[in-house]
Amino acid sequence: MKQTDISIALFTLAGIATAPGFMDPLREELSQQLESRGYRVETDSLYPFGDWSQRVTRQLAAIFRDLTDIQERIWASIGARAAKERIFEAAEAGRTVLLIGHSGGGVSAVQVAGQLQKAGYSPPLVVQIGSPKCPIPPELRERVLFLSAVGTGGRRDPVTRLGRWGGWVRRLGFLQIWRRRAYPPGEIADIPLIGSHPDYFRTHSPYVDEAGCTNMEQTLRPLLAWLERKLPQ
Repeated sequence: MKQTDISIALFTLAGIATAPGFMDPLREELSQQLESRGYRVETDSLYPFGDWSQRVTRQLAAIFRDLTDIQERIWASIGARAAKERIFEAAEAGRTVLLIGHSGGGVSAVQVAGQLQKAGYSPPLVVQIGSPKCPIPPELRERVLFLSAVGTGGRRDPVTRLGRWGGWVRRLGFLQIWRRRAYPPGEIADIPLIGSHPDYFRTHSPYVDEAGCTNMEQTLRPLLAWLERKLPQ
């Protein structure tokens, strides 16, 4: 194992009405994988909209508001505000920030990434897992990976059908045109899963395919391949 001087701050950001510890298995496994590659890793779990002990209607209203104004032109993001303190501390300390967001947590991850960049820090790496689509700022595009489950019969995670990557693009001086995929993530990958939206991080039966591969392994495969290309060496 080659030891590096690079310290990674790994944060998982959960979606709405999430059970405490829901993303911990992914966070722990990914941390071990990165450490085996020689990185120093510190981790934390964040709940931008609260966990399942808070009112779901309030959480739904918060994610809807954040999606409606993803660029924060009118109001500050609720999810980003709740998650940013620890993330900004890691950036201030000079660590490479890695944000892994599931569902609505992926939207908050993009918004925190934009806030970090506007504050003058190096843009973090962002992985959206089963998240609603949201326009990715062009300056962050190559730092964002979008993963979506495709289950039996080609059924796609319904949450990933929500939202949009579309937007207005300036052409020919002041003329603007609408493009359906104006602001997509830099890389998009489908994951063959057993189950759907809540099942990306399952490690036990019945979430094991005929080849013996768990849902967690299916999720980690494209994620780790992407990180190997994006993380500093």
